[in-house]
Amino acid sequence: MISPLIFAGTTEGREIALFFNENKVISDVYTATEYGVQVLPEMEYIKTHAGRLDYDDINKLLKSRKDENIIIIDATHPYAAQISENLCKSAENNNIKYFRLLRPSTYTGGGIMFEDIEKAAEYLKNTAGNILLATGSKELAKYKAIGDMTRVYPRVLPDINVIKNILDLGCPLKNIICMQGPFSKEMNTATLKHINAEYLVTKDTGKTGGFDEKLEAAKSAGAELIIIGRPHEKSMGYTLDELKKLMQEEYI
Repeated sequence: MISPLIFAGTTEGREIALFFNENKVISDVYTATEYGVQVLPEMEYIKTHAGRLDYDDINKLLKSRKDENIIIIDATHPYAAQISENLCKSAENNNIKYFRLLRPSTYTGGGIMFEDIEKAAEYLKNTAGNILLATGSKELAKYKAIGDMTRVYPRVLPDINVIKNILDLGCPLKNIICMQGPFSKEMNTATLKHINAEYLVTKDTGKTGGFDEKLEAAKSAGAELIIIGRPHEKSMGYTLDELKKLMQEEYI
């Protein structure tokens, strides 16, 4: 029997964990934060671990379980390029099978696409009006380049450490929106109108990340959509359905 090590950070990570649990396959799920563990349902065959792992940490983990039939399921966020690179490289070095669980893009046009946050922030620096940031909390410091942080309304997970970091960037407490997504078009539209936003900044998070709802909400609220482009995926990957089928046929 295989022993999957699931590196989660997306809805798809939760779904593949549920899949293994339903098939009574003992698995380990690794999340970057305690909050990531808290949002997972209790599962009889799933063990959870919280904490960010670097390349050396991953190597030590794989070597400690070298006598088991482990496989790696990389279900991290499409924008978490470094952890994916570390997982792929570690798997190759330790002769362990690596499977990338993809979140397909649904972007077909609309808004303004920027290569990275730095370029988007530079653009926004030369604009006026409030900005709803829906790109997560990890790289919020890069938005300081906008200059006037009183314009910025970050929508983040309800985590006390995240809130402190945002305040340290000079963003007013009243601007911080703490909510667990993804969100409906109606919720996005209401938020944009409530803060009188001229801009909505998002990542290309795909269907399960609520990208389409943000696109439609921006249109409805008359806000300009700013999209941070995805990092290039270096390895071949699978959709959730494809990966489930592969696991069922080859391992379960």
